[in-house]
Amino acid sequence: MAKPFPTFWFWLIFGCGGNPGFSRITDKWILLHAFIGLLLAFFAPIALQDAANSILVPLAGLLIGLSFAWAANAQALLQSEEIEEITKNTAGGFPDYVYSFLFAVLVVLVSLSLWGLAGLGIYDKFWPTTTSPYYFSIKSILYLLLSLTIRTSWHVVLGSQSLLLMRWAIRDRRNEEARKSK
Repeated sequence: MAKPFPTFWFWLIFGCGGNPGFSRITDKWILLHAFIGLLLAFFAPIALQDAANSILVPLAGLLIGLSFAWAANAQALLQSEEIEEITKNTAGGFPDYVYSFLFAVLVVLVSLSLWGLAGLGIYDKFWPTTTSPYYFSIKSILYLLLSLTIRTSWHVVLGSQSLLLMRWAIRDRRNEEARKSK
């Protein structure tokens, strides 16, 4: 009988033998994203609604690109025999690889949703003065999330390319072993 696989939410909170999924964004780099968020919140002289109107289209493009192009590429790679071999020897196993790509889509969705609220003027309505510490906090968090979304999207591209290189290396090794055995 096959062992049941963990759900995405279980992986996100507890992990599958490796680190929990959320640890992909709560590493030391979160400090850089917080710094970027604070800098942009301080130096961007426009209201969140106006900023959102500039940010939402590229963010939506990221979601579409991640969801279809890179996720499809990663899915095709993950279905290869070589990558299955690699995942058997990693702490989180196969679910860790699969859910990493899904997590990137979740990060973009959350970012898109919160920036969408900014585009609708929700934050500007609750805190009409841009000098409010709450408004500055929301602005910082949104810019932090934007920075984090860019990083997460970049990691999807890097992850796909790494899988491709790993697959190539295993095939190359197998071909070399087959040539030597002849």
